[in-house]
Amino acid sequence: MRIGIYVDVAKDARPSGIGLHVVNLLQALARIDDSNEYLLYYQRGLFEGAGSFPHWPVQPNFRVRPVRLPNRWHLQRPTLWWNWRLPRVLRRDGVDVFHGPNHFLPDFDRRKNIVTIHDLAYFHMRVHGDAMDEVLRVWTKNAFERAAAVIALSENTRRDVEALGVSPERVRVIYGGGHIVPEGQIPYNRVAELKRNRNLPEKYILFVGTLQPRKNVPFLIRSYARLKKETGIPHALVLAGHRDTAAAEIDALSHELGVSQDVIITGYVDAWELPLLYKLADLFVLPTLYEGFTLVTLEAMAYGVPVIATDTSSIREGVADAGLLVPVNDVDGLTQAMNQALTDDSLRKSLIERGRVQAQKFTWEQCARDTLALYREVYEESKRSEPVAAAS
Repeated sequence: MRIGIYVDVAKDARPSGIGLHVVNLLQALARIDDSNEYLLYYQRGLFEGAGSFPHWPVQPNFRVRPVRLPNRWHLQRPTLWWNWRLPRVLRRDGVDVFHGPNHFLPDFDRRKNIVTIHDLAYFHMRVHGDAMDEVLRVWTKNAFERAAAVIALSENTRRDVEALGVSPERVRVIYGGGHIVPEGQIPYNRVAELKRNRNLPEKYILFVGTLQPRKNVPFLIRSYARLKKETGIPHALVLAGHRDTAAAEIDALSHELGVSQDVIITGYVDAWELPLLYKLADLFVLPTLYEGFTLVTLEAMAYGVPVIATDTSSIREGVADAGLLVPVNDVDGLTQAMNQALTDDSLRKSLIERGRVQAQKFTWEQCARDTLALYREVYEESKRSEPVAAAS
């Protein structure tokens, strides 16, 4: 097969979120498949250089395929890109299967198109602003119409996709895996550097994620402030992630509740820092409102950190009984859960042991195998449905 994958979301020098998902999928596909040809498509400006993508596979059956279009046009005229420029290149390249791993698809042969949906939060709540959320809803619905198959990252997302009219036989649930660094490759020799650069205390509770409203970090701040007041715990609260639209509210609330000196916002963290941030933490908390499927809880469990998360959307699928689940915005419940997870040694040991077992159920190798199987299924079905040439 000649497989095209749209990797534009992963071309940033420091990919995160969906970009990191795409990078891990590519690397896992490269480990299990050396026979099919992969073309990695992304937009490039008319006068931009070739660029360098060290996190993408270098195996000979993987090739980058930049498609030139003025950057301004790519941003301001998306229909020109998705409905004309990219489809034209795909047809010229003879692509057998095309995978859009980030919600959108070009106007390409519907029999050959696959789209991945990470979550549909923007159908349920305000995520990126009213105007942008509406654009995302329109383009996602377009992708559903153009797709032979839809990959949902969880059963929760599958239900959301089917609720929008996609037939169940077109939807496949394929879980991702955490970004786990093997124990022997964790840079413990840089612990002092990390603590110095990030102003880390000896003891802390950890959150990992972009500071946007959907992550519901103010809920965590309120519970942390109450825990600090009621128990006098020595732990700081470390928020490891990019300062986004919720950062100002988090700053103001931390100051209002008197914990601003104990709340540390790191900003974007480099790949080498993240395993150490997990390993040095005493507790991991995810206070989110909605997730298609979250990898940070898997990462925390794999690194041996007790996990607390809100019992919402897909969280239970990933955490199961290996963490403590609390209702969304239940400040008393989260405060009590954090206190138990920090002070009850028997509970901590149980959470750590169960967490390691649970994290092993979700791997990028399995994600790649399931994805490759779907590529083959779509390819074979597209061949069967090709029109038969009339006899001369």
